Amino acid sequence: MGIVKYFEATTLGDAWYQILYKIMDQGRDYLIDKGSFEGRQRLGLSVIVEIKFPGKKPLAPIMPEGMDVSIPTTEEDINEYSTYLMTAVRQPHEHYTYGEDLHWLIDWVIDYYKKNGYGTNRCYMTVGRPETVFFYDQSVDYSDVIFVQERVSGKQPKPVLGRQITNQWNKDPGNKPSSQCLRGIDTWIDNEKLHFWAYFRSWDHWGGFPVNLGGIQLMKEHMAGEIGVQDGVLIASSKDLHLYDHGWKEAYKLYRNWERVDEFLNKSTEEKG
Repeated sequence: MGIVKYFEATTLGDAWYQILYKIMDQGRDYLIDKGSFEGRQRLGLSVIVEIKFPGKKPLAPIMPEGMDVSIPTTEEDINEYSTYLMTAVRQPHEHYTYGEDLHWLIDWVIDYYKKNGYGTNRCYMTVGRPETVFFYDQSVDYSDVIFVQERVSGKQPKPVLGRQITNQWNKDPGNKPSSQCLRGIDTWIDNEKLHFWAYFRSWDHWGGFPVNLGGIQLMKEHMAGEIGVQDGVLIASSKDLHLYDHGWKEAYKLYRNWERVDEFLNKSTEEKG
């Protein structure tokens, strides 16, 4: 059995349910030794999920009728979060926001694809290194074509060896007390569709996954529209996607009634076509 669990899903809701079941069924139980929930427990897995139709509405998971389970997020929450994701606004109590790093990268990537075309070009939007964006051409040697675009306007990009990306990407600038969970989003265009691959170093499945991916999907739709291409697949991965112990009760209600949940999901999929 591999260390990473791979999922293929049709919608964001389908992905959330599939992973929820697998975490409850096979997740590793461990004690949190530091961070916001120090001393608590969580169940976690390393996952990769490919969502084929991430723009299918609703984006938020829907609960089976009559099941007494609190919903993890709403369409309103996702829409509000997507706006927050694409601006530099940060509240006084927040250590960081993803939007601080992403808001200028969004426009940069849109402009880059417009000016340079699609082909085999792709751009990597970094989080935690807000002064840079990586981009490269897959048609030639990877290590020779990694460039860093600096945030300073007008400065020419400089080449960086491909193997150096990981170190730069995972090293925080030093002025933030918390390390961001979302580390970056890889973007590429294939067959006139914009695709995303997002990586989270650590991720709350119940409260984070549905609103985070919902907001990222809306950001992807916005960027695809600005570039002039169609919306594509959304792939997400995390070495530690987990459920905190304070959410186990709600998750267990779904897990122990999985036949009912599965029937509901199959019916919903058929209705969406």
